[in-house]
Formats: sequence, C-alpha cells, structure tokens
Amino acid sequence: SFVKDCVSVWPLRRPIPEVSNDHGDVVKEIEMQQEKKGRYQMWKEQRVENKAQKTFMKLFQKAIKRHFDIDVEVAHRLRCCYAWAEKKHQDGKVTSILIDGTSGAVDVDGHQGSGGSAGAGAGLFGGGRTRYVELDPKISYVEFREVQKSIFPHLDRVSEEFCNGFKEELWILQGTRRQNAVLKRESLAFLAVVSLLDLGITLS
Repeated sequence: SFVKDCVSVWPLRRPIPEVSNDHGDVVKEIEMQQEKKGRYQMWKEQRVENKAQKTFMKLFQKAIKRHFDIDVEVAHRLRCCYAWAEKKHQDGKVTSILIDGTSGAVDVDGHQGSGGSAGAGAGLFGGGRTRYVELDPKISYVEFREVQKSIFPHLDRVSEEFCNGFKEELWILQGTRRQNAVLKRESLAFLAVVSLLDLGITLS
C-alpha cells in the first residue's frame, strides 16, 4: 500500500517539475493545462495512466517475490553463512540429547530427570519411548555478520537490490513485447505471401 500511495502522488508518464521557489506557480500552470483539455482526452490520459500504474505494481511485486528467492538465492546463501561461520556454541559441534517420551524429561547426559518413576509407569501402560535428538550449534549475530559481508552482501543494500530486480523485470517485459511484435509482423508477412501465391495459382 505504501508503494501504491507513492505512485499515486504524481502521474508516472508525466515528468516531475523541478523544485524551485515558484513551485506553486508551476502546479497552478499544470492545473490550468489540464482544465483546457477535453473530456475525451482527459479520459484517455487517465486510462493510460491507470494501465501504467497497474503494470508498474505488477512488475514491482514480481521483482519482490522473484529477485531474492531466484536471482539472489537467499536460502543457499544463508546455508553457506551458517556453514562457514565460526560457531562458539557447543564448540561448533552437534550435540545429542536424550528425550524421555514417557515423562517429557530431557537430559543431556542421558540420565533420567525428575518424575522417573511416574514416567516408567506411563511407559508400561502408555507406550512411551526414549530417543536421542541431535542439536546443531547456534550461531550468534556477530558470527553471522562476519561471513555475511562476504557471502551475502545483498542484505546491506536491500533497496538497491529491489531496484535492480525491477529493472530486470522491466527489461524482460520490453523484450517480450518486442519479440511478440516481430513474431506478429513475420506471421502477417507469411500469410500475405501465401495468399498471393494461392491467388496466383487460382488465376492461372
């Protein structure tokens, strides 16, 4: 909604006037020019503007969804940051803990916690079980920042990355329209040649 409000402040297809001391006079002049236009011309400009805003919002939302997930590969970079970071927690090693499913007690050393007798009774009648679970070491913010600057620098320039993603989506849209125009022109030329040959064969 914030981007939509920013877009609706000024028409996308109209150049922004320079900020000066007589800014109010510039706005009044633009309003007078708008009043001189006919109803059909104003309706046509508004229709074009609405279409441009709709295309802009569609491309911007696509850039937000696709740029970081597909182009930047956020998940892969985060996994690399975790793997390459020097983790002090648990000396960077995986630790196994024992979970008692009968009583809910957890003991790192494998000893049964409080409520062991009750848990044993529940294990006889409730079918509880005990299992080991592996815990990966945690990573602190300082440790993450040390490797993030080299592996994932995109986090420090999020707004710039969004603009780059929008620019790429705009290039794709322009290239698709250009490709469709060329395909349409070649198809019409092919149909025209085939029609002329068919007409020539018919007349002969």
